[in-house]
Amino acid sequence: MPSSDLKVEHLEPAAVHLDDWRQILRLAKTHSTTLGFLPDSAFADRLRKRTLIAARLGGSVVGYCLYDLPKAGHIKLVHVCVAAEARGLGAGKALIDAAIGRNPGATGVLAYCRRDYEGLDRFWESAGLAPRGEKAGRAVRGSILCAWWRPLGALDLLEEAAMGAGLPLVSYDTNVVSDLYASASVIRPDRESSLGLLAGWLQAAIVPVVSPRVDVELNAISDRAERELQRERSQELTRLRSTRADDDTLLKRLLGKIGDAALRDDESLRNDFCHLADAITAGASFLVTNDENFIRAATSVLSHADGVRVVRPHEIVAEMLGRLDLPTFRSRLIESLDLEWSPAADWPLDELASKFVTHERHERASALIRRMRSAISQHPTTTRVLSDPSGRLFALVAEARNGHVLEVSILRGARGELSTTIALQLARHLRSVARQNGLTTVEVTDDQRGPVVDAALVEDGYVGAKPPRATVVDDRVAAAEYDVPVVDGEPDLRVVRNLEHRLWPLVLLDLNVPTYVIPIQPGFAELLFGIDRGALWSDRKRGLGLSREHVYYSGSGRPVPEQGSRILWYVTSDGGGTVRKVMAYSRTLSVARMTATAAHQANAHVGVFTLRHVEGAASRDGMVSVVRFEDTEILEHPVGGHELEELMRIHSVRHPIMSIRRVEPQFFDSILRRKQLGVR
Repeated sequence: MPSSDLKVEHLEPAAVHLDDWRQILRLAKTHSTTLGFLPDSAFADRLRKRTLIAARLGGSVVGYCLYDLPKAGHIKLVHVCVAAEARGLGAGKALIDAAIGRNPGATGVLAYCRRDYEGLDRFWESAGLAPRGEKAGRAVRGSILCAWWRPLGALDLLEEAAMGAGLPLVSYDTNVVSDLYASASVIRPDRESSLGLLAGWLQAAIVPVVSPRVDVELNAISDRAERELQRERSQELTRLRSTRADDDTLLKRLLGKIGDAALRDDESLRNDFCHLADAITAGASFLVTNDENFIRAATSVLSHADGVRVVRPHEIVAEMLGRLDLPTFRSRLIESLDLEWSPAADWPLDELASKFVTHERHERASALIRRMRSAISQHPTTTRVLSDPSGRLFALVAEARNGHVLEVSILRGARGELSTTIALQLARHLRSVARQNGLTTVEVTDDQRGPVVDAALVEDGYVGAKPPRATVVDDRVAAAEYDVPVVDGEPDLRVVRNLEHRLWPLVLLDLNVPTYVIPIQPGFAELLFGIDRGALWSDRKRGLGLSREHVYYSGSGRPVPEQGSRILWYVTSDGGGTVRKVMAYSRTLSVARMTATAAHQANAHVGVFTLRHVEGAASRDGMVSVVRFEDTEILEHPVGGHELEELMRIHSVRHPIMSIRRVEPQFFDSILRRKQLGVR
């Protein structure tokens, strides 16, 4: 507030005192180095136009202001001068306020000031002006003039459109603005996280705004090219109209709550709270920052009545995503009875970091947290956590579509006895996501993934190291374009297995691969394939469980599927209902016949059946056939009813199917090709 003894008034040509006139000219000459030279006639001209203002203290002129009124409608400040002994009393701002008060229809206030005049930035900001651009000055040594601007009057069309859009106002602080608009050569640790704010769907859901304080801080960038680049690029953000110059009560209240000690420890908090005060005054819903200290300080002083939340970029992305009904990148696997995917934003990031940090790579938890924030910010729907109903964490994955490539920036599995199984399942899961979304390649760009994940990727056919890459065939049903050796009319089953395993979901047809139909009751299918009974009748999301390798027991003494053969799973009926559909197919790994007890002991680590189940499947002599199988694929559209009957008739498969039965390989081909055959 200006001193109560300070008097500010426009000078009238007919009433100006000679002594006042002389004091004004003396002030101008004393400070000409800073102000720039103006002849006496320039002062006389402004006096004649009534745009010369004097500030008096105790009868002496201690300051003056010269301004012009261009046709553009704004006030252009030519000189604002205050004697050294009168500074700190509010005279400079009072002079500018007097010019504004005399011209209520002005659209704004403009002033040009040399950048090399230290300390003047604080003055212009205290008067409500902010830097908007710069130009070359007249000095011989090449001075640079900064344009300071304060809008006045009604909102312009762009401001009105933004502020009246009915969308949440989301204010960005300067570190976020620089993350978004700095040149690529500038190192910005949180840039990737902030870039998620540029997502098209988010831009349509919010109004991004900034405090004028952003322009003041950008103006402090020493490199002119970088300063101008960030200033120009950030002009797409709506500038709020700050009221701090006229009423700093709110700012003082906020700073008072955090205390002098906190301000001494972190001087930047004063600037941060300018952003916050402007956001509150404008009615913003969020202020977005990457400054951890500012977040802690602001959270400690804000109340519900302030109406604004201070959040990180990934948090506003997750918040707004939850308010919208957006199409998401589809993923249908590993969503079983006990496991489900949920957004990583729903979990405490420090908890996720503790669980999934890669100690073998000497990764810091803080580095993983930063990567998660970036992933959530840019790809909130595909940065997910796999957990069970008790909250136990199994996997952390961040995926993104880039052209025809599924890029995986984070791929982590939980440590412990299940780590290898989880990693193998995740490797296959990524292929499935790519297939479901019409992509041709999976690239794992997570350079901090652990050795268990690395081994799983190699096992699943990913090639290369930087990054590991898997090819996903366009069609999961492929024919003879692959060169498979044939001996005595039968394909080399090891070659078939390696091709299909490495290029999953490739399935080679038109080959004489031994094929078997295995009947299975719905209750056992529920256990074996990790899907509930509802999924046996409907097209619900199906899970794959935790293991791609399973075991099945049969008491039948009939021929059993040899290694490398095809299995078609025919779900029959039990006390819970009737299905009678071919639901899935697999590939045989091995076959053995042994006692029920020995079979369970040897295979319990991959099986889902209890000893009681195995004993129930045994023949009268207590023996069971143990069928180990892999790469089970549940059919998207199970085959049953008249459709199955017709295919069985064509390929001479007799009813009913009560036990393991070998069938023509062409029956398997037709099941997978049934749409091509026109069988419905």
